[in-house]
Amino acid sequence: MNKCYLQRWEESERGWGVRPDGCSMHLTEFDHDLYVRSIYKERADEVPDEYERVCGRIVEAFVSDDIFEKVKERKNIRVWETQLNNMISIEDIIIK
Repeated sequence: MNKCYLQRWEESERGWGVRPDGCSMHLTEFDHDLYVRSIYKERADEVPDEYERVCGRIVEAFVSDDIFEKVKERKNIRVWETQLNNMISIEDIIIK
């Protein structure tokens, strides 16, 4: 298992409410900060009808070699809620 950083996300949609939206995984805390800034930077001043936002704090996670290679290659990867739950259940991701 290899250490990386995991950030949970949630999606907010006007009229529907808030729902979990998976996570992003990052090679370093610095990569995480740049990724989150890039997501928020593209936003307009108005609140859109649908948007995503971080949920909670960044956490250390331990991931399988296959997942780590993808994170290492891209520095940041996005995983949707269903994929995240599946990876946790088969212990490809262990959240500290």
